[in-house]
Amino acid sequence: MLVKFKEFLKRRFVRDAATLQAGALFNAACSLVSAFLLTYALGAHGSGQYIVATALYSLLWFLLNQGPFGVTISQIATARARGQLDKIAPWLAFLAKAYVAIGVVLAVLGFTLLPLIARYFDVSADPVRWAGWLAFTPFIEMPRIVVSAALQGTRRMLAFTQVENVHEAIRVVFTLVGALITGSGAGAVIGTLLASVLGSALAVLLYRGVRRTDTTELPSVREITGHVRDVPLARGFPLGLRLGLVRSIDALGNQVLPRLFLEKWGVSDWVAYLHIAQRILSVPLLLMQGISRNMLPALSELAGLKDLDRFQRMYVRASLITGGLISAALLLSLPIIHWVIENFLPTDFHEPVWQIMLILLPGFVVMSFSIANDTFYLVTNTLKIGIILSAIGLTVNTLVLATLARMWPTVGVAYALSFMMAASAMHYAYAWWWFRKQRALRAS
Repeated sequence: MLVKFKEFLKRRFVRDAATLQAGALFNAACSLVSAFLLTYALGAHGSGQYIVATALYSLLWFLLNQGPFGVTISQIATARARGQLDKIAPWLAFLAKAYVAIGVVLAVLGFTLLPLIARYFDVSADPVRWAGWLAFTPFIEMPRIVVSAALQGTRRMLAFTQVENVHEAIRVVFTLVGALITGSGAGAVIGTLLASVLGSALAVLLYRGVRRTDTTELPSVREITGHVRDVPLARGFPLGLRLGLVRSIDALGNQVLPRLFLEKWGVSDWVAYLHIAQRILSVPLLLMQGISRNMLPALSELAGLKDLDRFQRMYVRASLITGGLISAALLLSLPIIHWVIENFLPTDFHEPVWQIMLILLPGFVVMSFSIANDTFYLVTNTLKIGIILSAIGLTVNTLVLATLARMWPTVGVAYALSFMMAASAMHYAYAWWWFRKQRALRAS
């Protein structure tokens, strides 16, 4: 038994997943600490205004960011599995171009379309202006994103995790310092942008350090820029569009629209309460990132090798084991969570945050099994089905969200969110049907 366990620990997928899990835990802790500290620096109303600004920016981001990062990682992993290392630099160049293109459009819409959207949701002037500043984020973060794709796609997970953790730690410090200096969300936004600048610079330095020990699979900056024309945007964006829509639809439904509807029919204070409750419950869910981020390159390699049996085993086991562990962690940690709320948040946050958490809990449990839904659709070439199911879900969920938000301006959004997260079970049902169909086709 001990020998088998040691052999299990030696598997690359397990080592990579453990590295990413540790990084995800660090990021989760930083995110939670940042959210808690901002409640003291800005108060409930100020925190809510800052969160609304990030929600407005995220609305445009998720509408425009059509999956170039995930597509690039998938293409690099597939090329690496087939020994086609000359394709890595062109795809990284594509990712850089894609982020610049998205940044141009986002910057324009940030000062033209965004105020019109904000007017519908009755958002005040300050969050709209701050969201416009955030619209320049893609330009600033492009170097870090390209470095992250290169490291994750070639499965250098330790270096990838270091890039992510360093940026998150810097973001927490700069955001808090900015909020304390200005006493408003404006400082927090400025701190976020400055953290992105420094994070990108440090990512490039770390990438160059990794290349000193291995230049076989990691192209230089000069090599990447030399392949700018090799992968046209028109080639990479169609696949990215399909993958990006699945992810963006889920993010819009679970993160962006709830905050904006709550701002429209409620008050900014309850936006802050909802945000804190989601952050606390998301700590166990964020631990899935260690496996989910490793799943994309790992399953893409299996897809490149056309090994369907190993793909199915990895997908099912990872989903069931991770979902079970996260669900158990959520339920068993409720007394600890209650103690944390009572002792580490301002008094006016205690009752609303705990109430919202209990409402969200069932939905979070169901969603904890959604470790690799988008990866499944990508590697099985069924993204069209994923988009259709996600679009249907978003339509129904938005109606439920708007209705309950208007009926109960305080907790209606939380009930709608719990329903929306539980509705992710439709993706499990389709995956089960797809695997059954493939088995039948192979048996015939």
